[in-house]
Amino acid sequence: MRKSEKEFTEQNLFNIKKLFYDKLAMNEPPTLTSSDTSFYPPVLYPSDPSAQTKKSMNRGRKYRKAIYIPVTAALSLCLVTGAAASVGIIDLPSILHFLGADRIGILQPVHQVSEDQGIRMEVIGAVRDGDTTEIYVSLSDLTGQLIDETLDVYDYRVTGGNANNAQIIHYDEANKTAIVRFLIQGKVSKNRITVQINTLMSGTSRQDGYNVQVDWEKLLQEKQINSYDILDRDRISGWGGETDIQMETDPIPVLHQDVTNVPVSGIDWMHISNIGFVEGKLHIQINPDNEIGEYNHGYFYFTDEQGQKLDIPEYSVSYGHYMKDGVGYGGDYEEFVYDLSAVDDLDKLRLQGSFTSISEVVQGKWKTTFNLSQNALSKTGNVQLDENGDSQANVTLSAVGVTLTGEALSKIPVEDLSIEVHLKDGTKLSGASGFLQLDQDLIKWISPTTIPVNDVSYLLLNGEKVIVQDR
Repeated sequence: MRKSEKEFTEQNLFNIKKLFYDKLAMNEPPTLTSSDTSFYPPVLYPSDPSAQTKKSMNRGRKYRKAIYIPVTAALSLCLVTGAAASVGIIDLPSILHFLGADRIGILQPVHQVSEDQGIRMEVIGAVRDGDTTEIYVSLSDLTGQLIDETLDVYDYRVTGGNANNAQIIHYDEANKTAIVRFLIQGKVSKNRITVQINTLMSGTSRQDGYNVQVDWEKLLQEKQINSYDILDRDRISGWGGETDIQMETDPIPVLHQDVTNVPVSGIDWMHISNIGFVEGKLHIQINPDNEIGEYNHGYFYFTDEQGQKLDIPEYSVSYGHYMKDGVGYGGDYEEFVYDLSAVDDLDKLRLQGSFTSISEVVQGKWKTTFNLSQNALSKTGNVQLDENGDSQANVTLSAVGVTLTGEALSKIPVEDLSIEVHLKDGTKLSGASGFLQLDQDLIKWISPTTIPVNDVSYLLLNGEKVIVQDR
């Protein structure tokens, strides 16, 4: 969601506030003017207009020891106060900086609060456009130490739908408050919606070029004699990359565990627990720290003597388990496997790493439930996204954006998509970004402005004209 390009005047703000009071059947005095500010709740904090989007992490959710913070700070941040708080009025000045007035116009105010571990979650507002639910949530750090602009909502649940996405769209550094937009795609059978967050992460930093000191001469000498284990499939907790191994039937070789303890300079949350060749392929096994190491991640790569990164086939497998406080946990080890058969001079390779480190992990239970009726106004059509006709997609237009569904959509990179929404008056809305791959056969485009559905003449998707009609 981009920052609105329009400059909001005091009169604009007054008019939009009046819209929300009217939506909640609050009868304002007929003589009220935009200068009568005493009627409205005071603005507690301004927002710094910045925005950051992050992909939600789709890896498996695993639970280990996290950092718990006692609630010692006084409740000092609030999005609504006074009369507005009692009925769920959105504090418009705090969100107009990153959300346009037209989008606010279709949001239903919610004002449901949950507080735990020194962090206050508030559902500000939400809208359902048929199969998509869009929810805006503020997360305020009452301790001033847990949330920054790298915040990642790591583990969350929203009722309804079969695909979801969580993005930070605004961060207020002065007040340590992040605004997160949840997108939930799929039919919701009931108007009752529950948002629950279990794990938050912050303090993220990423760095490439970590040098890994290994004895290549020794590794090459032992290339043909290294022993290994065959991994039991019930110990596998994750898989990545490309390999010719058939997961269901082929044996999966891995190194013996904890044979070495090779540190990676600058990374303190894991070490190389074994390294060697198995059946001609180089295996690098790491053993992350049992606490913070679960959430950090990265990979190794190779460069030549000039520092140029080499394209070498690789895959990774996560496995292992251990017991802690009577509870079993999985995915303790990760093994990276590299096919170096096409490399002529192995002794000239340089092993490096790219790692993302997270300093704060907070587990708690932030949960709210609210009613959300459906905005059913939509139009449908269909489009062919490639010349061969392999990528047929159904198109649904709503006030929030455009939904594409089809069996071959996973083959189309979202960065290659573009859209124009042409209105009957000759104007158009366009976007070369804003596309999200929510599932294998599901792509959503979120419009930067609310779409007047009944005023749309047609769409252009990658230059292909799409006629949309009532359902």
